Amino acid sequence: MVRSARKSSLSRLASCKIALVLLILLSGCAFEDIDRRAFVTSIGLDSPDTAGSTYKLTIKISLAKGDPKKIGSDFVLLHVNCNSISEGLDKLRSMSDKKLEYGHVKAIMFSEDIAKKDISLPIDYFMKRADIQKIAYMGIGKPSAYELLRFKPKEEAVASSYLFYTFERSRTQSPYVYAVPLYDASRRIMTPGLDLTLPVMDYERGNLHVDRMALFHNKQLKLVLRSEESMLLKLMTTGIRKDTFVVKTEDGSYSITTEKGTSTYQLDHGNDGATAKIAIKLRGALIEREDHAEAVTDAIKQAIAKESKAHIESEVRKLLIKMRDAGVDPLGFGLRYRARQFHHAKETAVWNGIYPKLEFQVHASVKDDDS
Repeated sequence: MVRSARKSSLSRLASCKIALVLLILLSGCAFEDIDRRAFVTSIGLDSPDTAGSTYKLTIKISLAKGDPKKIGSDFVLLHVNCNSISEGLDKLRSMSDKKLEYGHVKAIMFSEDIAKKDISLPIDYFMKRADIQKIAYMGIGKPSAYELLRFKPKEEAVASSYLFYTFERSRTQSPYVYAVPLYDASRRIMTPGLDLTLPVMDYERGNLHVDRMALFHNKQLKLVLRSEESMLLKLMTTGIRKDTFVVKTEDGSYSITTEKGTSTYQLDHGNDGATAKIAIKLRGALIEREDHAEAVTDAIKQAIAKESKAHIESEVRKLLIKMRDAGVDPLGFGLRYRARQFHHAKETAVWNGIYPKLEFQVHASVKDDDS
């Protein structure tokens, strides 16, 4: 028993020595305290300031405040000209005395010049980075991505939170645009028959306007819609709720507040060609005549109901033709076609010949809740 107890004590002693050695080895790990980290909240890509470079890369670093109740954001902008994003991030790392953390990046902005080239390369890079969230929102910044990141509204609590919440609100509250996260942008670029769309954020005279959509094809920016067209595109894609349509008739202009607007389509194709049949349903109330002080009566509502329906059908059809002629397909007509074909080797080439001749039939249903 004495020998057994001695062996047990030796075993415990050996275990303690091993644990001590492991603790010594662990003391050299690469852990960084929070005060030695710099949190990047947004990234911007512009054309370079100097020749011989590919990008002007900008990052926005949030600065912590001592008082959490204090309103206003503090940040630092670092930018560098580079030939690749990875090279630029390495250069930016040498410009900070802290470790750059990218796990809080919520907005990735591109200038219009970069978007007209090949936007797939930076999107692919950001998708491959494990430390950048795939739910980061993307957009086109005008006059540049740098100016958008430099924008500092008074009500912003954390650096870039204004951009993030603007993207978030666009999902349910904006009548013009809808947010596109990084993973969705990558999916649309890699999927034949479904083109990428990004919101355009205009910074002018201290104000930020987000009411237009940019449409892509083959990884390049092809078309920027007007605000009225952007509203119709959102109606046909994500739908709208509690938004206002302006209907112009021979008797004047009227505002229709929509409680809900949805759209569906059917794609018919045969030997004679293909036709897209779009059905639009709007439910709301006619509330105001814009160019006259006269009150909107029931007689006026009934008189312009047919004109409103014809106006919406005409404007939607014009937009569909405009997108078709520009070669962009944000609604995914090509993807719908490919999903119903069996000759996978030829379906994309066949659709590329069909789409320029695609016909459109639009039917709108406008229901007045007050009637």
